[in-house]
Amino acid sequence: MSTLTSSTPGVRRGPGPRLRGLTWLIWRQNRTAFWIALAAAAAVAVYAAVQHQHVAAAVSAHHLDACHGRETSAGCLRNLLGFERDHQFPLRRPLQAMLLLPFLFGLFLGGPQLAQELESGTYRTVATQSVTRTRWFAAKLGVPLVMTVFVSGVFSAAMTWWWHPVAGVLGPLFPWQGWYPFYGVGPVVVGLCVLLYLLGATLGLVLRRTVLAMGATLVVGAGLFALLEQVRPYLWPVRTASAQHTSEPPAPGSAWMLADGPLSKDGRRVSEVTDCYAQSDFRRCLTGHGITGHWAEYHPASDFWPLQWTATGVCLALGVALVALSLWWIRRHPS
Repeated sequence: MSTLTSSTPGVRRGPGPRLRGLTWLIWRQNRTAFWIALAAAAAVAVYAAVQHQHVAAAVSAHHLDACHGRETSAGCLRNLLGFERDHQFPLRRPLQAMLLLPFLFGLFLGGPQLAQELESGTYRTVATQSVTRTRWFAAKLGVPLVMTVFVSGVFSAAMTWWWHPVAGVLGPLFPWQGWYPFYGVGPVVVGLCVLLYLLGATLGLVLRRTVLAMGATLVVGAGLFALLEQVRPYLWPVRTASAQHTSEPPAPGSAWMLADGPLSKDGRRVSEVTDCYAQSDFRRCLTGHGITGHWAEYHPASDFWPLQWTATGVCLALGVALVALSLWWIRRHPS
């Protein structure tokens, strides 16, 4: 596009970085969505910083560092429950809402990105200019992708900054393994936003209809999220533990329990004896059935960040596959 690579009206003339050519054009096409996303990220960052300060002040005022989410004393438990009411409950809704963020990027930034051009036919202008189709595709995909990474990174950092001291104090009272807070903090937020954006752009390229691409992004994105949730426990090696002379799972209180069950005297896994639950002497009943121990498969709390980074890697790998598919598609379907 020779008309885009030359000096373009509206390009910033002052000192500092300038947007030119295709970059400037794509910024102009998406500027409303970009400014809304930047404003929302700034607002969330400020609000999370204020909430973090409130949390830190509460922890210091009530000496909650000594409690660590365990019922060590009546006073400690009372303070923890008050802290939970004042700081965990207000955090729940924002963490749950964070799951919507990747879908917003996929539906309203990714879905229309290529589909609008293909649906309206304006993409044909590329064929009459000096810009190749591959360069046009890279710019159309790349500029919003950079914005997606930046904005989702700000959201992720802000929510992690708010969540971390709350989770650190409450420990097992604020389980880390649920879909929230897991998908509301950390790098997986960025990974999911990138994946859903690229999914929307790819579906827009293939379907060539904006509304259809947005609907397909919602459906396929929900399916990908459900699949990720199914495989999440196995993205990092599971710990296994067994112990004799106990009927409780041998795992830390903050662990993510995946499976557990009884053990025989020789260490074999055996079936539960449900009849023993109704007995007054539960342990004697178990011993009478040859059950003397317990086993458990779990993730300790220290696996939170490895699981986060692994899930992020899965999302980014799928994103790269979508980019490769789009490049292949655009070369095989030149019209």
